[in-house]
Amino acid sequence: MLLGIAPPCVYYLYMMDKSYILLKKFLRKQANVEEIAQLKELFSRKEAEEQLSGFYEETWKQADFTPEKEVEERIWTKLQKQIHTTQPEPAPVKLSLWKKSLRIAASIMIPLFCTGLGYYSAIDTSVQDNNKMSVQVEIGQKANVRLPDGTLVRLNSSGSLTCDNTYNKKERVVYLQGEAYFEVNKDKTRPFIVKTSDISIEALGTSFDVKAYPDDNYISATLIEGSIRISSPAQSKLLAPNEKLTITKSDGQFNKSVLPDAKENISWINNQLTFEQERLEDIAKTLERMYSIRIRFASDKLKDVRFSGTIKNNNLENVLQLITFVSPVRYSHEKDATIIIRDK
Repeated sequence: MLLGIAPPCVYYLYMMDKSYILLKKFLRKQANVEEIAQLKELFSRKEAEEQLSGFYEETWKQADFTPEKEVEERIWTKLQKQIHTTQPEPAPVKLSLWKKSLRIAASIMIPLFCTGLGYYSAIDTSVQDNNKMSVQVEIGQKANVRLPDGTLVRLNSSGSLTCDNTYNKKERVVYLQGEAYFEVNKDKTRPFIVKTSDISIEALGTSFDVKAYPDDNYISATLIEGSIRISSPAQSKLLAPNEKLTITKSDGQFNKSVLPDAKENISWINNQLTFEQERLEDIAKTLERMYSIRIRFASDKLKDVRFSGTIKNNNLENVLQLITFVSPVRYSHEKDATIIIRDK
């Protein structure tokens, strides 16, 4: 969520009214009987259609990604089925309104019906100088943020980015939780610094990825081009292009590696998943952030099984099937959106 003064379109996007909040809960299957009844009553009003239509169209115009017609119709068919299942005698609702509801759902609520398409939720948000800013991205969403100096930040699911009103004065400092890809505008007089809970990363003009989720056991930084310096209280390292530094939180150890192509490490920007000898426990955390699910392991030894591969069609079932196809594990769906990983 954006805090502080923001352009009208940003305020319009995030200051959601009751109708939208109820719609969001309904589409995520989180609405109770009382809330469904309220939504039904709201959609029966003429003013509700007028109020929501402008909101949907404005967000749709700004969306980074437009689903293919086939995908949109498939989601629409499932949405209709869900509505009729939940409400045996639904109130008359204009099709145009529900299609607009579908579009806003496609652009800011991820993933709907496990499509796994990974749409962006906030679109090139501009933030003016002297305004305190905070961006928080919900599970399964992504956000593009344009900072006052023109630097572009792509923020991944369940992440947050903040900066205060000193940004772009003597220096450019942002605070990150989660994963983000930075395209930094060059400015030799104002260093660009990313701070996480354990390290700081300085760059004058470059592009790089930082992954620093609070519940992960490590922090990583991958350099695409330019150069960056990564510092902790105990040490610092310079990275060259196609190099990755992983910092273990428990002991602060730095581990640098050379990648064949660092751009594969930021495939999440293009809604792909790339893993390189990654532990299933760490992959599970990534999937939990993307799909709002819980993944549990039948035994601790399964957490250390490693998987490598790039998954382009990243709906949840496809990801799980590919992983279990080449790994000695199987999975099953349990209640309350929980998945159990077991031995084959």
